Amino acid sequence: AYQKFQERWRRKQLEEHLERWTSRGPAKEPVVECQVPVEHGASGEDLEYDVVEVPVGLAFECERLRHQLREKFLCDDLKLVEELSSYFAKKGGEEDEEEEALLQLPWIDLAALAQLTYWYDRRPRGDEEVELPKEERPRDAKYGRWTKKISREKVIYSSVGLKSRVRTRGHLGAKVFRRPAGVDVTRLSTLQRAASLCGHDPLLELVETTMESLRPRNVARIPWSEVEKHSSKDDLWLLIDGKVYDVTSFLSLHPGGGQLVVDAAAQDSTSLFERTHGEGLRYSLRLLNQFFIGVCENPGEAKPAEEEQPTPEFLSTLRSITGALHTFDEAKATGEAQGILRL
Repeated sequence: AYQKFQERWRRKQLEEHLERWTSRGPAKEPVVECQVPVEHGASGEDLEYDVVEVPVGLAFECERLRHQLREKFLCDDLKLVEELSSYFAKKGGEEDEEEEALLQLPWIDLAALAQLTYWYDRRPRGDEEVELPKEERPRDAKYGRWTKKISREKVIYSSVGLKSRVRTRGHLGAKVFRRPAGVDVTRLSTLQRAASLCGHDPLLELVETTMESLRPRNVARIPWSEVEKHSSKDDLWLLIDGKVYDVTSFLSLHPGGGQLVVDAAAQDSTSLFERTHGEGLRYSLRLLNQFFIGVCENPGEAKPAEEEQPTPEFLSTLRSITGALHTFDEAKATGEAQGILRL
């Protein structure tokens, strides 16, 4: 009975210590430095390595990372927190930046482990909302000119963290797609690899469910009569090249101002999107992928926002990037495989 009491007490101590480490958010957590190969699938003697800082809370969530830590300190979970506390305290008092990383992980690559930490950092915790960038944009900013505005990195980072708030007023058949907050749908294959290799089963299940929802056979078919109802700043859907995007949560982040997006609702905005996103097109399309919810089953009924038709070059780039969302081709879905289209 005494041994069971001791074990329960130590487990409680472990949980309380983890809570202290993680309660202030990932940015404040101690980190486990992990050395990993830079390239996925690389082998040989002359490999290039880099170090990824993994928040300790994430390390404990991943069974394989936790196992590596237990092997490093030759202890069980209950003792591991004590060992890590001593390690972090000692490391915090040292100034030697050349110290070897705590863990050597030859079985995972830089992109995968980094993507895992991005997800951990961006995922919502309880009712927590994503903190939006504080920079103010010029009042006369128009048409996606990327000068003196919110940085691209912050827009992408904050957009991936946004929660999807899909509202419908009628039966649509298949459920509209809802991107899980914190999951970058243009990096699903990498995140799937990371969750599988690190042993994060709940995340692996989430990613695989998301991928299945994005397969063409499972995508919702939304009638235009439903799409055009969502045209206010509190509930905004866009129709672009036959696909539907719920951009409600993005209005405050849009570099050109939210009203520009509101004005594009309740019509076919394909040609308007081309005209207003000439600079940094592939970046804008990568963002657009994050807000996909379905395809319009009768897009021809929508009135075009502009008389001028979109150019073949634009449509080719658009379809290459947005189509890759359903084949999980990351190079295309992120725009890395295409050049920036300048008008």
